[in-house]
Amino acid sequence: MRRRHTAQEISQESPDATALRTPPPPPWARRAGHVAWIAPVLGFIPLHIPWILGIPLFANPDPFREWYHGRGPGVGDHPVDGFLGLPAGAFYLSILCILAGLGGVLALGLISDWGLVFPRWIPVLRGHRVPRWLPLTPTVLGSALMIGYAVTLPWQFAAERADASPGDDIFTTPGVLIGLPLLLAWAIALPMAGWSYYRRTRAPRR
Repeated sequence: MRRRHTAQEISQESPDATALRTPPPPPWARRAGHVAWIAPVLGFIPLHIPWILGIPLFANPDPFREWYHGRGPGVGDHPVDGFLGLPAGAFYLSILCILAGLGGVLALGLISDWGLVFPRWIPVLRGHRVPRWLPLTPTVLGSALMIGYAVTLPWQFAAERADASPGDDIFTTPGVLIGLPLLLAWAIALPMAGWSYYRRTRAPRR
């Protein structure tokens, strides 16, 4: 039976020592990290899957259909080529869902040990320490984009509702009221988890 190693027995240069030397995330950061992966993986992606399939859930059918097939105003029913065999809207939403899934993995890594040391299932890099810039760069960029979009979205929606007649908007009010809280939660939780990761992994002051 293999004996488990203690922190004192682990070399200070080993990956396990790296994880041990790094303090665990505080409770608020752990909660933020869980929100930051749940919002995209269990909220954003399931909401967008019907739209990828062309189902106008929480959307007005006619404007959604034109947008989904990449048709501009006044084009009518003329076909428009999509991308890789997918309609333009489906291709765009698929890219968004892939990015959201990667964002969920990123958020979970910010509060997990495998966000400090590459896990065994990653070839070549397994056991090596994760460079701080690798998770922090997409965290900063993604947080900035989401915060900017989340701040301006209510005003954009209100302006569109004021200028358009009922039924001209692509997405309905219930759809916005479901999607906006998910985006806000994600936009707040991700930078919180990232800030904790930054503080935990910085070099100790001498």
